[in-house]
Amino acid sequence: MLASSIGWILIISGIPAAAAGFAALLSPKTVLGLLFGSTDTSPVTIFFVRHWGALLFVVCSLTIYAGLAPDSRTPILTAAIVEKCIIFMLVFFGPVKRTTALAAVATMDGILSVLFAAYLAGL
Repeated sequence: MLASSIGWILIISGIPAAAAGFAALLSPKTVLGLLFGSTDTSPVTIFFVRHWGALLFVVCSLTIYAGLAPDSRTPILTAAIVEKCIIFMLVFFGPVKRTTALAAVATMDGILSVLFAAYLAGL
């Protein structure tokens, strides 16, 4: 059943995540405040939020593409699983202050990484 639904799962999960990455790229102070509860607006912080947003936008756009192009799924989902697992681990086991929004993002990333891995494993 997962194999027959994975295309839609990739598209539906990828669109809001790519949009969030794009938002971080364009409006880093807003995203920094909403996700991390931070008011730090130093140039270095803004640079890294924008960079993180760009990377998120690219990975999630590729995830959307993988929903439409089945032959591309293995490498794209492998990269997405690694990225999502790292976010999950950093949020739940790292030193960052965990806000409700950040915990929700990390939880969703953890769930999606399990789904993506199950799909790649043929489950």
